[in-house]
Amino acid sequence: MLSLAQMLGNVSMANAQSLDDWAKSVTGVLRDAAIYHQAGNGFYRAQCDALGFDPAAINDINDLKDLPLLPVGMFKRPDAQVLLTCSLADVETETRSSGTRGVPSVARRNSETVTRALVGLIGTYREFFNLSGGAGLFLNPTDAEASEMGLLKDLNILNSVFDHHAYLVADQAFDAREALEHLRRWKGHMTRHIIGPPFLIYRLLRFLEQEKINIRLDPYSMIITLGGWKRHNAEAIPAEGFRERCRDLLGVRPGNVRDMYGMIESNMLAVECQLHRKHVPPWSYISIRDPGQIGTELPPGATGAIAVLDALSTSYPGFLLTDDVGEVETGTCGCGRTGQVINFRRRGPGSGLGNCPVSIERYLGSPALVQA
Repeated sequence: MLSLAQMLGNVSMANAQSLDDWAKSVTGVLRDAAIYHQAGNGFYRAQCDALGFDPAAINDINDLKDLPLLPVGMFKRPDAQVLLTCSLADVETETRSSGTRGVPSVARRNSETVTRALVGLIGTYREFFNLSGGAGLFLNPTDAEASEMGLLKDLNILNSVFDHHAYLVADQAFDAREALEHLRRWKGHMTRHIIGPPFLIYRLLRFLEQEKINIRLDPYSMIITLGGWKRHNAEAIPAEGFRERCRDLLGVRPGNVRDMYGMIESNMLAVECQLHRKHVPPWSYISIRDPGQIGTELPPGATGAIAVLDALSTSYPGFLLTDDVGEVETGTCGCGRTGQVINFRRRGPGSGLGNCPVSIERYLGSPALVQA
């Protein structure tokens, strides 16, 4: 059984545990996180009390399904500070979703959460991509231009592993010819990698195809995507087709075209291995719920609402009910890693706020709850 510090200190080892050890480890770190938030967060304590749930009674992985969940829609509310376990004065960063479906979510993180998330991300990137050096072409804005956008931070952390990098989105504009110039300039000097949301990489691919430009990247080049197609769903193509286009137009082998799944409200980022299976980090657990009965966990392989349980957050409880739909599998992947693999299907209609046993209004309006 590994502690959270041991997981973060050696991500490779944490991904290679036996299934029994993995189950004990993830249960232990999530139990500790739940106890921490129940003790220090009045709103989350009210959720536990309403369900008669004691985090200290978590004994094995089957008990994790009973953890009270916070719908991600709560992070869109102007009074979302009630979700915090830390004080507002301790908040170091505020990250926002793109707001493509209306009001953006705001996730506040304290310094401890930021440090844990950074260490976990860098270790995960090293484990799955094995990058060191080379040049990174980022088809997304810099942090300076969009510092509040959470998923961009996840991508931009990758620039620390490259010898050189360039950002190709400025003032909400992307120039495919400029991207081509960078790729040609780096040829023969360093391994070239492309990072960004799939719709922008697809625009580069269409440009190469329309201009009949033949370019081949390097044997170990990678294309790394995150963020979905957003407002560009009309352009979306299946993942396999996307990888084939990357192979045909850039010479990148399909095993080196990798996607990731995450959300700004959670520190969980699931990264694809070379077999295109998105691995849940060892400090997180995915529970698939019946959309009609959110308290019911579905069996492995069933499609339902995705709940994310994350042990990294100390700023607010990381036990979230998302608006996403998908499946999860537990076992040993063909790549040799153990734990969970998530398959994201689509965005759902929204989980609503009625899935919380105690609403924010009821909590703020009840002296008994505030004093509990």
